[in-house]
Amino acid sequence: MLFGLAANAQDIQSLRASLIHYQFNSLPLNPAYAGRLDATGFEAFYYGNFSSQQQLSRSAVVSLHGRGGAGRQLGWGGVLQFHGQPTFNELNFRPAFSRILRLSDSYLSFGGSVGINYFDVDESNASVLNSSFTSVDAGAGVFWHNQRTFIGVSMPNFLEKAFSNEDNSLSTSFGLSRTRPVNLHMGSLFHLTGELYLKPAVLLRYAEIYSIPDESQFGSYNLWSADVHASVFIEGAYVIGVLGGISRPELGANQSRVGASATFLFNNFRFGYALQYNTQAASMVSLPATHTISAGYDFVDEPEEGRRVF
Repeated sequence: MLFGLAANAQDIQSLRASLIHYQFNSLPLNPAYAGRLDATGFEAFYYGNFSSQQQLSRSAVVSLHGRGGAGRQLGWGGVLQFHGQPTFNELNFRPAFSRILRLSDSYLSFGGSVGINYFDVDESNASVLNSSFTSVDAGAGVFWHNQRTFIGVSMPNFLEKAFSNEDNSLSTSFGLSRTRPVNLHMGSLFHLTGELYLKPAVLLRYAEIYSIPDESQFGSYNLWSADVHASVFIEGAYVIGVLGGISRPELGANQSRVGASATFLFNNFRFGYALQYNTQAASMVSLPATHTISAGYDFVDEPEEGRRVF
């Protein structure tokens, strides 16, 4: 039963983020992305899942990062995220730092992050769990790129420790499902014809599923996932993309997803919308669609690499 609760919660959690979210900002995925541009960049997302007239979950993410230090070799950044669903709300703040090495015609960066997470549980739905607790986590990553190609490996939270905010002891009957992933994220830009460019990107993920606040009460299980996002730049002003992906958990049903995104580029400003559908083939269950609204801005007159492509 405990594994069933964790697997079911993971089905919901896996809808919280998508490769679509990282097409112009990989900072929530990899701390080594901090300082990727020699300018300050701002990104914001809102995404939610709806079923009939009920909102099942909602998330908001804001990130800011840039470069500084002697020789502009230090990257800095931070990600603030809110996630809410009927049983609990979650607030995360994750500062990130990177060391950037300039190679002959590319850059290599090493990054790390420390996260602070706050969870507020609705006791009317999960009375066996403390109404609030906090946790801290740590992440690390490596990111290489030139003007048109990138590849990154990251562990956003390779460890996490929870602390109770109340006098009573931590519950051992229920937990909030969490992932501890290892990510391989890569992509490149190809000139098709005229002002038409193709940018395929891939995200491969292996994740350990655990629970907090007391992860010792759940034996861990694993999750494999693969996502491909192919986008087309049209005359440097529009980006149209399609997404396909699959998740294979050790426990629970396999999950597949398809989606589409459209982004408008105007000088240093970006605005986009994406729609994603998720299904569990074995159970013939169609999960709620995810709607994403995104916006971003780079505070620079003329980016040294030209128009942003990732």
